[in-house]
Amino acid sequence: MTQINLGVEKPIPKTKDQSKRLFSNDKIKYFTKLKLQEYVESFFSKTGSNFDLLGAVSPRFIHYNISRSFDPKTDPTQRRLQIARYFEDLYNVLPSILIVDGGVIPIAHNLGLISDASVTGRTWRGYYPILRQIPINIVTAARDIEEADEMSGLLSLMFNEMRNLAGGNYIAGNSEQGETWVISLPNGPVEVNALNSVEVNGDPVEKIWYADCSLNVIFEDCLSVKQEMADVKFGGTVIGEDDLVRGKLKPIIHIANQIPINSQPIIFIENFQDTYRVELSNATIATLAYNLKLTPRKFGKVTIRIIDSTQVHDASKRIVLEKEVEIV
Repeated sequence: MTQINLGVEKPIPKTKDQSKRLFSNDKIKYFTKLKLQEYVESFFSKTGSNFDLLGAVSPRFIHYNISRSFDPKTDPTQRRLQIARYFEDLYNVLPSILIVDGGVIPIAHNLGLISDASVTGRTWRGYYPILRQIPINIVTAARDIEEADEMSGLLSLMFNEMRNLAGGNYIAGNSEQGETWVISLPNGPVEVNALNSVEVNGDPVEKIWYADCSLNVIFEDCLSVKQEMADVKFGGTVIGEDDLVRGKLKPIIHIANQIPINSQPIIFIENFQDTYRVELSNATIATLAYNLKLTPRKFGKVTIRIIDSTQVHDASKRIVLEKEVEIV
């Protein structure tokens, strides 16, 4: 008999983002912060999808350059802005927008069960949601208090009013390329804290002014598993001469008489009707899955029974067929 093996789908990555999108916590944090960084950069990049929005609300910032190779000496009309996911060179490159995570919090979804399933041919696929909450802290920093204040206001606009204009609260992958991930931003208002300052290298005069906002971001993806289904053939009905008397073909149970204890055979039933169900006489000897996979538990004999659920009042007709097998 054919064995049913549960397997995880392993699609070939079609993009660089897909190759990085693994389910380890570090990878999920990295990927989420990367997409948030790309969202923020879309306002400051001359080719970004939201650059026009930035010019409408804060014309001063359209002269900022986020290229890491940009040298302010080459163009005095532009100013370098660092957008990063780490603190390296914070004091050397200001103003800055930094994205920091606060860990990964698993979220229980759908009681741990599948969120969707489909059957193609004899292959069943189930989709298990992967949900993680990631506390994010976004910090804007500058040496000038006025610049820092304007940056904090811009940060508030990015994750509140302008977020609605820039695509809503979801950052999603390209479904045409097989990407199933979704990053959800908060539905409610995102608050930005008041300006604070820190001294630079103990200098009481020179300071760095900063403001930050905290938001909980939800990363969602799915793990796809597949399983080959059991073969079940449905028997037809025979119509009598008066078109009223109907008879069913008798079912036939196909499985070996002796089953090794380390095997998991599939029970094949011919002429299975939609009113039938399959039971085992002793669950301590063996158990039966929904796909008719029999799993031995200990040595002994167990009886496979086909029950007709329509025979409620006549116990003698409820058992349509029995077959005893031995676990060896």
